[in-house]
Amino acid sequence: MKVYFSDENEQLIEKTLSFKEGPIGEFNQLKVYPNHTYQKIVGFGGAFTEAAAYTYANMGEASKKKLIDLYFGTKGNRYSFCRTHIQSCDFSLGNYAYINEPTDKLLTSFSIERDKEYLIPLIKAALKKNSRISILASPWSPPGFMKTNQEMNHGGKLMDSFKSMWASMIATYLDMYDKEGIHISRLTVQNEPAAVQTWDSCTFTGAEEAEFVRDYLKPALSCNGHSNVKINVWDHNKDIIVERLEKTFDVDDAENVIDGIGYHWYTGDHFEALKAVREQYPDKELLFTEGCVEYSRFDGSNQLAHAEMYAHDMVGNLVAGTNGWLDWNIYLNSEGGPNHVGNYCSAPVMCDIENDKIDINLSYYYIGHFSRFITPGAKRILVSSFTSDIETCGFLNEDGTIAVVALNRTDKEISYNLTLKDKTGKIEQKPHSIVTFLLETKEYN
Repeated sequence: MKVYFSDENEQLIEKTLSFKEGPIGEFNQLKVYPNHTYQKIVGFGGAFTEAAAYTYANMGEASKKKLIDLYFGTKGNRYSFCRTHIQSCDFSLGNYAYINEPTDKLLTSFSIERDKEYLIPLIKAALKKNSRISILASPWSPPGFMKTNQEMNHGGKLMDSFKSMWASMIATYLDMYDKEGIHISRLTVQNEPAAVQTWDSCTFTGAEEAEFVRDYLKPALSCNGHSNVKINVWDHNKDIIVERLEKTFDVDDAENVIDGIGYHWYTGDHFEALKAVREQYPDKELLFTEGCVEYSRFDGSNQLAHAEMYAHDMVGNLVAGTNGWLDWNIYLNSEGGPNHVGNYCSAPVMCDIENDKIDINLSYYYIGHFSRFITPGAKRILVSSFTSDIETCGFLNEDGTIAVVALNRTDKEISYNLTLKDKTGKIEQKPHSIVTFLLETKEYN
């Protein structure tokens, strides 16, 4: 089998491991059960933001090619699932809306010209490299005139009198992007609907989200020929996801109009809560829609800690039943922006625009241990570990290959046997390292 190894010093080093038949023994087993299957994977990826697109646009032509290859090329992280924003977000150059006239109920002034400057060219460049990327879009705020506080920032609520118009705007957004050759397959109702932020934000209760989907958004999408676009709720942190969804799905007909649930990582693991959500709503997609290393919370220089934070959360989320995983900005400048309210953070790929230099963080490679080897359509399989010191998950790809990811965040080398049926391979996994094992069908049948 092929083995791909990364730590702080080496990244994605390919090796070959002999997988032998014979006595297996009882101890130190990492056991793989491909016949025990669970959720199907949508894909892995990150976000196309105006900040990422502006950063990309200001790099040299050779660097632009490398930036696209890093994420979307066959020798890169092979992203297959990405997110973008509807109107502005904090990682935009400033607030902007597609309509600024409250009386324009027919949406005649609707325009995505702002998106055509930076955002759409980046998305098209990615799609040119991989035309099968699935895209989720999220609004951070309706136009200010539609809200109780009359601005896009600082929370506020969508007024009842503008709910129909806002839903029609989202449907028109899908129309306009389709005309650009960009198909949006999924939406979330609102980014972080329980937070009042200094940037673009708007609050919804759990019941209000379901009612908006049922009474306005779903009908608007159906009327515009977008009934196949999946609608997701929540799109916020895991700590209150259980009680939030109880309020949402308590609304009449919510089960029939809501397709999935998005969530973020900013309040910690809460893998048990995710597992409860997966069990309670087994027919709904469960999507990790955002996570990043915020400079306001974390030391920006500790790349190993950041990379391990990513991998730890990915393993825990996937084992809990997650179908898809989305990082935040795919590129940022050296400052961690641009961001129109100074809410800077790190990205797996950072760009020094002034010197046309690309800096690849360790987190990029750790994410790649999942995104390069677990393909859309894969099913999670059972992997049982002898110790919690090895955090692990496994997947059966549609081509019959098996990908198993093993993370060692400890200070010690850990020895174990990777075992599948009557075959086993001896592993010596270094401290603070991540490994992906890729098994061909012939190796385990």
